[in-house]
Amino acid sequence: MSIVDYSVLKSGDSGQDPPFKSDESGLHGDAEFPIAVYHADVTDNFVSWHWHEELEFGFAVEGSVLMECGKNKHILNKGDIYFINSNTLHAMFKAGTGQKSVFRSVVVHGSIVGGKEDSIYHRKYVAPITGNSGLRELIFTPKDGSYSKILGLLTNIWNTENIRVPNHELIVRNELSELFRILIHLSEKNMSAHPAASIAQETRLRDILLFIHDHYAEKITLDDMAAAAFISKSEVLRCFRNITGQSPFEYLKNYRLRNAAYMIQNTSDPINTICGLCGFDDHSYFSKAFKEVYGCSPREFKK
Repeated sequence: MSIVDYSVLKSGDSGQDPPFKSDESGLHGDAEFPIAVYHADVTDNFVSWHWHEELEFGFAVEGSVLMECGKNKHILNKGDIYFINSNTLHAMFKAGTGQKSVFRSVVVHGSIVGGKEDSIYHRKYVAPITGNSGLRELIFTPKDGSYSKILGLLTNIWNTENIRVPNHELIVRNELSELFRILIHLSEKNMSAHPAASIAQETRLRDILLFIHDHYAEKITLDDMAAAAFISKSEVLRCFRNITGQSPFEYLKNYRLRNAAYMIQNTSDPINTICGLCGFDDHSYFSKAFKEVYGCSPREFKK
């Protein structure tokens, strides 16, 4: 079983530390051309809750995929297209059983189209999208009038950047500009109000996730999580329940296990060492929890 996460799924990259971060502060692509394309199979895996400054476009290529953006849930059937705005908390899971769940995505910084923030391109075509709090995500299906055009643009962007054809930067930038032109028009019709309470909970959850991802190797209590977001313990529980559907400690355990699985696959560290580095102080509990999630012991997983 492989571990699915954007930080280890970059085209042409076999993975690098750190494997899992909620705030993907590292650039997708590089500073000169901040874009990356991904092919993700979440049939037996998932892309955990995270957010990034870049915008994300994608489409399901096999089976169905469950996309969650804050409290909103969307089933993406084969061919369905999605857009996720900058800094929107989201996650990707399989949708149902007995079928594959595969999607492709393009994660791109608005500067490729908009340039500097004082440019007319940024002011007219990027800022109205990234600065629109009422625009979190959009879904496009074959019944939508703009569907075929958007799918063609995304497919060409994905293929061009994945293969890195000659002059790929010019081709991709041109296609992205057309995509933003369409998005500007559609976003004006698809804005939805998000309750202040919902936005506040997502902000608090991001603070807690950042704390967990920085301190998962240490002992973490509910008090610690509450202090990280300057909220009560009961609000911590509400934030996790309302947005992720998990308890904070279930999330913490799974996050530790995912990092452990990554280390088992990608380092030569002994299992006992990995157990401690990932915040488990009981090797027996670690082995049992690992087997419940991955269907085998840590040692079997390494083979």
